[in-house]
Formats: sequence, structure tokens, C-alpha cells
Amino acid sequence: MPSGKVKGMLAELLIKNLAIIDEVQVTLQSGFNVLTGETGAGKSIIIHALSFLVGERGDPDLIRTGADALLVEAVFDLRTCPQVRAVIYELGFELEDDTLILTRELNRSGRSRCRVNGRAATVSMLKQIGKALLDIHGQHEHQSLLDAANHLAFLDAFGGDRLTPLKEHYANLYRQLVQVERELAELQQSERDRMQRLDLLRYQADEIDRANLRDGEEEEWQQERLRLAHAERIAERVNLAVERLSGDGGALDALGEAMQALKDAAEFDPALRQPHETLSQALDTLQDIAFELERYARHIEFDPERLEEVEARLDLIRRLKRKYGDSIAAILHYRRQIAQELERLETSEERLEGLQKERERLRKALADAACALSQARTEFARQLERAVQAHLKALMMERAKFKVALERTPDPDGLALPDGAFAFGRDGIDRVEFFIATNPGEPLKPLAKIASGGELARVMLALKACLQHAHEIPVLVFDEVDVGIGGRTAEAVGEKLREVARYAQVLCVTHLPQIAALADWHLRVEKVDDGKRTRVIVVSLDGEERVRELARMLSGKQITAASLQHAQELLQRAAVRR
Repeated sequence: MPSGKVKGMLAELLIKNLAIIDEVQVTLQSGFNVLTGETGAGKSIIIHALSFLVGERGDPDLIRTGADALLVEAVFDLRTCPQVRAVIYELGFELEDDTLILTRELNRSGRSRCRVNGRAATVSMLKQIGKALLDIHGQHEHQSLLDAANHLAFLDAFGGDRLTPLKEHYANLYRQLVQVERELAELQQSERDRMQRLDLLRYQADEIDRANLRDGEEEEWQQERLRLAHAERIAERVNLAVERLSGDGGALDALGEAMQALKDAAEFDPALRQPHETLSQALDTLQDIAFELERYARHIEFDPERLEEVEARLDLIRRLKRKYGDSIAAILHYRRQIAQELERLETSEERLEGLQKERERLRKALADAACALSQARTEFARQLERAVQAHLKALMMERAKFKVALERTPDPDGLALPDGAFAFGRDGIDRVEFFIATNPGEPLKPLAKIASGGELARVMLALKACLQHAHEIPVLVFDEVDVGIGGRTAEAVGEKLREVARYAQVLCVTHLPQIAALADWHLRVEKVDDGKRTRVIVVSLDGEERVRELARMLSGKQITAASLQHAQELLQRAAVRR
């Protein structure tokens, strides 16, 4: 059984309507899990399902005949995976009991639906989670190892947290330099373009400034226009109101008579004093209103000239709104933007000089950071060489020599270093490529020159073993790791997989009994034909069933007493090594 260092695990995997699978549920354990079965039983389909779950493109042609959609769902235990939990929370999802459930469906129209713990998600989100959660290693990853463009990432991953501060420092300076270079390019446009832009902005600024706009004034002008345009009507109605209030027989006279009547009556009934008092107050209020209306009516007049001024102001505001914004606030905001751009353009020479100095400062700082990063990578490259060679020795490639070559590209326009000027990019000045010599006396060659798939698989496994200590990925999936190997080498690969399983859950598809015998958990994938349809089942093996499966892998369909004995011996040797 694995040690307590395992970082998390894939607990359950449900697959529906994928290729020849109608429905299969796989239960997995921590440690080293193997999937075995005859060729074509559906082992690789299970690995493909995992790849689809974490964002790989799905093909509707893979939907099982007669079904409308395929579904893949997985349950992960993240109790010891803080780095994965951090990704989940960053994406806005919640975890219950440290359990993560990922679901993805694909219908025949090609539409995909994704869920994280029951909540809708995007394929991009699944990819982000998948990068932190799963490392699926198959033939495709073999090919990625052959591409030298990926080797720098392998080396940096090996450096891990020890390299991260240097990389972040360099990356920060690089981003600053890119921004400065972009600003310089903008400033160094043709003088003609700059002057034309200046003329335009100065005209616009002057036009807005001459208007002397004030936020909120449009509403005030509109109110005044309404009042001036209807001055005669207003005067007519106000005068009528005054007449009805204070004219002969108006409301004030009527209220005065009513108040006097109540005053007389209150002499006989004190209960009428309060209504009298209230009426007196009302009379006072109406008198005040009548006074204000009379004063308003004396001053109101139709002023065509003022109306013309108001209309002109509103027309100016409308014209400016059409050109610079849909409100006075927007126009004023645009004016502030103009001011900033004018300042930049009018002081372009000083700004240009300042940016050139900043560029030189950043290039010097970037050169220092690049040197520090390159030196650290050189140190880690030697460490990686030793680590990979140690793992290759354990994988029966004891005479192999592994080399991590760091190179730089001379470039007169690059970063000036003590030993010359070199091209640089977002990752520094280094180009990294892995070289190997598999036999004594052979020269070191690029990995792409390796003819043996088995050797390449072992190199990748050695790298995975080196990187797993630095990585925090809890689940490692290996498909075709046993290509081109057998015998003692297969045992060595199995031992290495079991070693890696101390730090992560390992799921391995294999045809080799030497590897399968070393697993903590053994699952067999079978095709079952009921006469109508073929379906796939996954069976957990133990005891005699596991012995018989290993015997089948040793001798084929005809299981013999010798193959059964050999299978038993494999399991016994594996048990001794635990």
C-alpha cells in the first residue's frame, strides 16, 4: 500500500454511451492502480474518457450507436490537495467535504455541457482544473517529449518553487519592457500624424472649453425654455388664480366671512374655537400664496431675445453631444481624455527621451535577471541529469547518458550580457534540449533520434519520477508506458510506477504481467457480448481471479498450470518488495 504522502485521488469514474461502453462505473483506490484486459477490450477508451472530461475535444461520432449523448463523470477526493482546492475556489466553485465532482456531456450536435459539483461550467474551466488535477501520459505525451520546444518547461518544472522567484522577477521586468517598447513605438510614429492629431485635439478642446459647460445645466436650460415659450399662457393662468383668490368675492373674501361666522358662533360654543383657529391659519396661508402670485405676475413677461439665447445654448449643447458624448458629463469626460492625450503628444519629445532611458534601464535589469535565471537553470539542469540517469539505471538503462543542454541565440539587438548579446523572450534567454546516448560509445543525440519506443517511454517515466516531487498533481495516468519492453525491464518499470505512486495516485493501462503484479489494485476490462450488443465491464480482481488474469497475460487464452504458477510467483515477489 502507498505511504501517506499521496496527494489525493480519483475515487469513481462513470462513463455512459462512449464508443462500445454503454455504462461502466470504475472505483479506484489511492496508490498504484492497473487496468488490464485483452486488446480491444476498451482500456484506452477509459483513458480517453478522462481526457474528454478535463477539456479534450469530443467527437460526436464516439457516441454509442442508438444513444443521444455521452456522459463522463468523476468523483475526486481532495482532502490532501490544497493546490487543487485553490484552483476550484478561484474559479468560483465550492467544495463539500473536500469532494469534487466533474461532469461533461456531449450530444450528437456537438454541444458540450460541463458541471463542477453540479454547477454549470465551461470547457475552459475544466481544462484549468484538469491541469492541476490530472496528468494523462500516453503516446501523445511521448511525442511532446520529442519536441525540444517543451524541454524548457520540463526543466523549470523540476526547479519548482526554487526557480519560481527568479522566473517571476524576470517575467515582471519583461512585461514592463514590452509596455515601454509599445509606448515608444506609438510615440515614434510619423511627425505628420502627430501634428494632425494635435491639431484635431486642440480644436476639439477649444470647442468644448468655449462652451463652458456645466454638468446639469441642460435640464436647467430646458426648464427655462419651457417657461419662456409659454410666458403668455403662464401669465394668463396666474392672473386668473390671483383673481379667484383675492378679487371681489374671491376665496379670501369667502374665507374671511366664514372665519367671522365661526368667531361669532364660538362665543356660544367653545368647541368651535379650534375650527376657527384652523381656518384663520388657512386664510393666512392663502394670503401668502396670493401675495406671491401677484409678485410673480408683475415680473413675468414674454422675452423673445432671452428665448433665442436659451434656444441657442441648447442647440450648442446638442451639437456637442452629437460629436463628443450623449451627455454633458460624457463631454466633460472626453475633454479630460483630450487633456491627457494632448499632454502626452505635446511633451512627446521629453516623454520619448524618458522612455528611452527607461528602456535602457529595464534592459540592463532584465539582462541581470536573465543571467541569474540562466545560472539557476544550469544548476538544476545538472541536478536533473543526475536524477534522470539514476531513474534510468533503475529502469534497466544503466548505461544511458542523459544531457540537458542550455543554449543561447546570439543577437546583436538582444540583451547585452558579459559574454555577448543574446535573443530573449518571455521565458528568458535559454533554449533547452534533452540529449541521450542509450549505449556506451554512442554520441549524445536529441531524444527525437531515439528509435525505440520502449526507451522513449522509460525516459518519460524517469522524467515523471523526477518531476513528481516538485509537482502537486495528485493523479497520474499512464497509457502505453510499457510499449516495446518486457522481462526484467517491465519489472523495473513497474517498480518505478509503484515508487511514483507513493506521491500520487497512479492509474496505468498495461499488457505486461510484470507491471500488473506490482500494482496495489488490479482492474480487468472485459467486453461482454449478450448476442445483441457488446458492452464493457470493469471488474476488481483479487486472490485467485488476479492470479488467473496474470496467467492469461503470460500465456494468452490457454491458461496453463505453468502460467498460473508463474503468475503466483510474480505476486509473491511483488509482495516481498512492498
